[in-house]
Amino acid sequence: MFLSILLCLALQVFQKVSADEDFFINDVGYDDGTYGDYPQHIYKSTDVTSPKLNVLQSSPECSNDLYTMITQRGWSVSQARATILDSDGHLVWTVTGYDQIYNLMVQEYKGEQYLTFWAGNDAVGGHGAGYYYMLDTSYQEIARIPAAKGLSGDLHDFRITDNGTAIITVYDVITANLTSLGKPENGDLWECRVQEIVLETGELIFEWRASEHYDVTETYRDIGGDGVTGRAFDFFHMNSIDKDDKGNYLVSSRYMHTVTYISGATGEVIWVLGGKRNMFTDLSDGQATNFAYQHDARWNDDFTVVSLFNNAIDDGHTNIAPYTRGMRIKLDQEKMTAELVGEYINPHHIKAVSQGSFQNLPNGNVFMGYGNTAAFTEYSSNGMALCDAHFGPQHLYGTGNVQSYRAYKFEWHGFPITNPDIKILSDDSDNWNVYTSWNGATEIRTLILQGASNSEDSTSWEDLEVVTKTTFETAFQIYELYPRYMRVLWLDEKDMVLGVSNPLDAVEEKVWALPPLRLDEGELWGLKILIGFAAFTGAVVAVREAWLVWRKRGKQVHWEDEGEELRVQREILLR
Repeated sequence: MFLSILLCLALQVFQKVSADEDFFINDVGYDDGTYGDYPQHIYKSTDVTSPKLNVLQSSPECSNDLYTMITQRGWSVSQARATILDSDGHLVWTVTGYDQIYNLMVQEYKGEQYLTFWAGNDAVGGHGAGYYYMLDTSYQEIARIPAAKGLSGDLHDFRITDNGTAIITVYDVITANLTSLGKPENGDLWECRVQEIVLETGELIFEWRASEHYDVTETYRDIGGDGVTGRAFDFFHMNSIDKDDKGNYLVSSRYMHTVTYISGATGEVIWVLGGKRNMFTDLSDGQATNFAYQHDARWNDDFTVVSLFNNAIDDGHTNIAPYTRGMRIKLDQEKMTAELVGEYINPHHIKAVSQGSFQNLPNGNVFMGYGNTAAFTEYSSNGMALCDAHFGPQHLYGTGNVQSYRAYKFEWHGFPITNPDIKILSDDSDNWNVYTSWNGATEIRTLILQGASNSEDSTSWEDLEVVTKTTFETAFQIYELYPRYMRVLWLDEKDMVLGVSNPLDAVEEKVWALPPLRLDEGELWGLKILIGFAAFTGAVVAVREAWLVWRKRGKQVHWEDEGEELRVQREILLR
């Protein structure tokens, strides 16, 4: 009885409203944590969830025809996941089950579009050990790609080239002379490798190692207690690779504060931008080469401009710059000059202590994801913020509470091979509704609720209601005169049926329907307290009952029914 009361209490405390509600609009309470550490959309037709955005700024000039792609994780995210959102912040597709997930994006291989991402263990000294995944337009996994030489693929970058190869980041521990940093002659060092591999065969066609071209004294990172056996020192920290039409590589090093241009023929360093070995004359009074702890360095404008996400700080040096900024740096490789030609600063002066992304969009806009802080912003080409959104409260920025390694925008067309999800449940007004959603379906314009008195008779299905799809989940109210069986048709803009849900028996569903209990990571503490209290109380009651029985066995007569005969047993245990 006691446990039943506790369970009922838990259901009342944790039950949520499940609906595809609108996002918040410039809501101070959201960023103060009024709605929790990770506000989410909870759905009735499916168990998936998605972040509920706080939209601080919007504009028709943003790339609203593209989808936003993030990979949420953090202390308040119960399951790391990859997520695609539409321009209104509504869920399009999401997936879990890959351990940690990083770097969701769309890439082309042999003329076809694929979703790609890294997944694996990210608790390996600030980088990762895992694989690169490719999903086709039906969200089927068609490839799991390892690094070459038996090494683990790192989380930081995976870029498919026009030649059917991929360039990847790889980390492994080597032994190096670290006496210049006050450490052993044979200290442990994290090596950073650039690998280019053939996707079909896994053949390694190029490799570059940072330790062969950079001295450990060039790093800006304090070695601290690292550099000894079992505690490798991460002196370089490579976080992005790009390749130009000459076959040369552009590599970003977080702890060197450098962008390095490497010969694809010899592996030799051609030039270095930024850091202690900067080779460029800065035409912008130091503003073009003073980036620090940066991420996502890429070629732009016919390989004349380098763009990057300038963190400017890290978790050990949070006050060395007022904010994080995006940068576009024009390079003259003959005169060896660098000029800052674009700067992108968030209106709220966000400081991202780690991670982050900078993307030049097809319409000339710039899209930035703020890594460790749950925010993304789209800017005009001249640096004006157009659209700005948070997917976690700002008061927890810098804590890693909710984060996404990068945030990108891409065109994408998804055709899931699963059936649409469908449930019949009552709403808060005790009205019965059909709830339906289809994870990953991008081409849907219209939904039709159909009813039939006999689900086995294909001719008995009739249209009951037609709606335009606007959100991830759609609800149809069930009226008394509706037939017993329900299903939903999903149509594209040409009225072609792309999906049909399984039919449901409204009578049976109303009998058995129960809204699911879903808990966020941040709410589990309450349930854990209730369970712990119940377990403790149960243990106390059990001990008390056992003690009473033990006392009774020593002092009382025990009667046992043995048919017609009664037998008295007396055991005196205490004499």
